[in-house]
Amino acid sequence: MRIGTVEIPNRFVLAPLAGISCTAFRMLCKENGAGLIYTQMIDTVLISGKTQNDVKQFLNIQEMERPVTVQLIGSETNALIKAVQAVEEFADIIDLNVGCIEDDYLKKGCGAALLKDLPKLEALLKAMVDTTEKPVSAKIRIGWDNQHINGVAVAQLVENAGVSVISVHGRTADQGYAGKVNWTIMRQIKEKIKIPVIANGDVTSYNSGLSLLLKTGCDLVMIGRQAQHCPWVFQQKPVDIKQQILRFIELYEQYEVRQSPVEVADHVFWMLRDFKTSEDTKKVHLIQTIPQITRYVKRL
Repeated sequence: MRIGTVEIPNRFVLAPLAGISCTAFRMLCKENGAGLIYTQMIDTVLISGKTQNDVKQFLNIQEMERPVTVQLIGSETNALIKAVQAVEEFADIIDLNVGCIEDDYLKKGCGAALLKDLPKLEALLKAMVDTTEKPVSAKIRIGWDNQHINGVAVAQLVENAGVSVISVHGRTADQGYAGKVNWTIMRQIKEKIKIPVIANGDVTSYNSGLSLLLKTGCDLVMIGRQAQHCPWVFQQKPVDIKQQILRFIELYEQYEVRQSPVEVADHVFWMLRDFKTSEDTKKVHLIQTIPQITRYVKRL
């Protein structure tokens, strides 16, 4: 599978997960078979003013993660252009978020708000394509609400703007993360455009990912919330959850800039969701240091 000049080794993609996709988490997903990694969503205004060295540290992308898509969110053309220039050196693909439903961003005309302002969306995407040699992508929803499902029209606009790949969350902005994913619209989008399409929504296992690919005819499948709890969801074979958690901590201690016990405890708690234990795993949040968290996991 190719996106522009970028080779994607398999059909499984890690979604951009705000507040979750730290470097160690992304690396663990990669080790477990994610073919394409997305960074968490990055505000164009925040990143456009940083020095190259600051951007490098902020992204903290490791070579073994590649290929990596850096996701940006914004609605102001100049800030977006500067942000693209800031991340270009470190990204394999650069993505525009057209699906975020956080109020702060919607009020600024960003994310899913762009589904209601197609001329603005087109201008932003064309500005990105004109600014970088790297492939540009867009992550959309199928529409604003059930009365305004315009996913096919948006996808055609995205393709005409020169974008190399589109990912489609099969819900409206109004739905948030609830209700059924509309794979029929995803299939229609795939049938109407020539660029690769990534299907996204409600994938809870490797096999349900394959099923979504079959239902939609899409080229790749993106997994988000399930990966938060199971970074091993990108493969079929069973894993030792405890060993996976210890591997995450090892990667975190080796590669993470922040070294935050709170962040490590969050990830450990999420990954313990399916681990059989009589322990109250919420207690991990009371632990003060990363070595103590490691000892706690080993004792489970």
